[in-house]
Amino acid sequence: MTTRDPYETVEALRNLVADPEGLQRRVQGLVSDVQGETFTGTALDGGVTATVNGLGALQSIEISTVAKRATDNLTLGDAVTEAVAAAEHNARATLVSRVVGDAMHQRFGVLLDEARLRRFIPE
Repeated sequence: MTTRDPYETVEALRNLVADPEGLQRRVQGLVSDVQGETFTGTALDGGVTATVNGLGALQSIEISTVAKRATDNLTLGDAVTEAVAAAEHNARATLVSRVVGDAMHQRFGVLLDEARLRRFIPE
């Protein structure tokens, strides 16, 4: 394992707040980009599909004919909830990954690469 120069590490930490306005502009741009994307989640082996935008706002729910006919209402309701939660999770994970990745790379590129960074992003 290689050791990092401690002065380089300290300098990277100092630079974290060197340009907060620039960081804010980049984050706003990333949020706008993700907001325009759609993310899906499924349940009941694909019988229920929910679609949300990048900020988690529900766009649509699709329930297959087979799922409607073969599933009781309570289970179907739970599947809709599960599909929406999965879609929201996908959107949130993408947004967090991009924002944190950009911010951390800009400030700590010397300390963290993408593989290390992903260990800190919650599932």
